[in-house]
Formats: sequence, structure tokens, C-alpha cells
Amino acid sequence: MKAGSAAWWRERYAARERQRPRAGGLELTRITQVALEIVDAEGLPALTMRRVAQEMGVRHTSLYRHVASRDELLVELLDHVLGAVRPPETGHGWRADLEQVAWEFRRVLLAHPAIVPLLTMGQLLGPHALRGREIGLGLLIRAGWTPSQAVQIYLTVAHFVIGTALLDTGGAARGTEERTAMRELFAGLPQFPLVRELAEPLNLPDGDQEFHFGLTALLNGIGDPR
Repeated sequence: MKAGSAAWWRERYAARERQRPRAGGLELTRITQVALEIVDAEGLPALTMRRVAQEMGVRHTSLYRHVASRDELLVELLDHVLGAVRPPETGHGWRADLEQVAWEFRRVLLAHPAIVPLLTMGQLLGPHALRGREIGLGLLIRAGWTPSQAVQIYLTVAHFVIGTALLDTGGAARGTEERTAMRELFAGLPQFPLVRELAEPLNLPDGDQEFHFGLTALLNGIGDPR
């Protein structure tokens, strides 16, 4: 059974209901926090069960009660990160709330760039991810959107956040050096006159500017409940 699949999570939720914490025992939250510290500092390749156990001062076999493999640890690690997304509290309606939670989701992902590729491993079905869905769908339905509309809006905005985070943290990310190289490339391509002419503005927006424009355009297109 694939770690992170719906069937895996269903068994996972059921096991958590049965599992009783052991006095003085390891906790999943502590395991994932240590894993996150390793990944933030050294990247995903550095993360192994033995490394986590070493950092915690325990035998790696002690981790197996909570995560049976590195793949399971990665799934739990991603959900642990999503737990840092704070619920919206604007008091200015569904659009302001949804905009705030989109920026908050983005903030958490960009704070842990090495984690972002894990978003493409499968569906986000852990307790923190589902809490986010519950909050997002709830604020839309309370605002007057039908359930089917709320689902479409929520997924569209969530996927927009994820897509931009992947671009901003992956190989397509543009730093100062890369922007300079792109301007020089564009300026030397007369066969693409518009690209050449617009070399400067094509390299001006940063990730946050692009995200702001895209999110605003997206929400403007959605409009209000009808």
C-alpha cells in the first residue's frame, strides 16, 4: 500500500484511534519536527530514519511504531508542515478570508522550500491538510456558495498556490544572477522582437508580485455568490 494514498490514510486514522500514547515514549510530532529541522538545514536527501533517530538520541527501530519507512515519514512530514498554516481572521468576508489563507499557505511553503516537491507525491489527506480543506470549504459555503461551487473554488485557489510555490522554489526560480542572464539572452535575440523589446519588464516582477496579480485576477474572475 502506497504511503500517503487514501487507503493508507484510512488505515492510519483507524490506527491512531486505537493507539494509546506510552508514558515517556516518542511522539509523532517530535519525530516530524526533527525531520523538518534536518530537511530545512540540509535538504531532502539528508533525511533518513537513522539520521532522525540519531538526532533524537534513540534507536532507529524506535521510530517504527509511528512511521514504518522513510516514505511514510515524508508523508507525515508534509502534513506536519501544513499544520503551520493559520486560519484566516480578517472579519471582511469570504474573499478577504480566502485571500489571507492563500497567502498564509504560500508563506508556510516558501518557509520550507525543500518540502515543496513533496506536494506532488499524491493527495493531501493528513489531518492538517483536511483541516485546511474544512476551513476553506466552510468559509465559502457560509458565504453563500453552493457545495459544488465551494469545492471548485477551493481546489482552484489551492492548486494555484501549490503551482506558484513549485515554480518559486524549483529550477524555474529567478534570482538576481538569473534575471541578469535572461535580460542579456533576450537582448541578443532579434528573431523574437517582442521578447527583446520587453526584456526588462519580463524580468521585473518577483514571485510575490506575480502571486498577487494572479490571485487577484483569479478572485476577480470568481466574483460573488449568485
